[in-house]
Amino acid sequence: MWAIVRKELNSFFSSYIGLGLMVTFYVLMGLYTWFLQGNTLEYGFAELSVFFDLSPWFFLFFLPAICMRLFAEEFEFKTFQLLRGLPIRLEGILVGKWISMLIVLICLLAPTCLFVYSVGQLGSPENNLDFAVVVGGYIALFLVAMSFISLSALASSLTRKQALAFVMGVVFNFICWQGPQELASFLGLNWQFNSLHYYYQNMSRGVLPLSAFAYFFGFNSFVLGLIWIRLKRIA
Repeated sequence: MWAIVRKELNSFFSSYIGLGLMVTFYVLMGLYTWFLQGNTLEYGFAELSVFFDLSPWFFLFFLPAICMRLFAEEFEFKTFQLLRGLPIRLEGILVGKWISMLIVLICLLAPTCLFVYSVGQLGSPENNLDFAVVVGGYIALFLVAMSFISLSALASSLTRKQALAFVMGVVFNFICWQGPQELASFLGLNWQFNSLHYYYQNMSRGVLPLSAFAYFFGFNSFVLGLIWIRLKRIA
């Protein structure tokens, strides 16, 4: 399994596309957080609500672009059967690719800690941040992004074309992220379904209920199970 992780990480970080996506993410996130209208400085408070509000939407598009090659590329170049010929179980291939994308996600999130430091320094007095909210926001963001990775990997497992995998990944992410809110609005309901968006909003306030972790665990396990079934049919 760890051989698969190393293979995927080497492939991503040695690719101009992967590095370009990371740089683009940081540039756009920095612009929206610090410079464009509605940025953090205009709020007048030492908080990162702009960052945590926008990040899921950025990941909704960026993570399918990062994950689109996971399985689609293997199918297109017929290298998946070569992987199956190695002494690695199908579960190891799936989990190895998934873990490699989680490591990429951590690498994406780590530099954004500079935003936390900057906002803390700008506050009066310094470091006047609600760190419970910050930690809750990062945990919630990681769990939502992890779910987007699973959905994007599912999209990649359903086609041989990377471009189509990207489009399908964006659609899957949007449906699971925004779909329940749109459905509730369409039905005229004044309550929210238990969804990625619902739990993200609660956890980003610093509230970390056990039910939220159980939901994300179950959601990702279900999606990974669908990918396993798909790969089992191909194998």
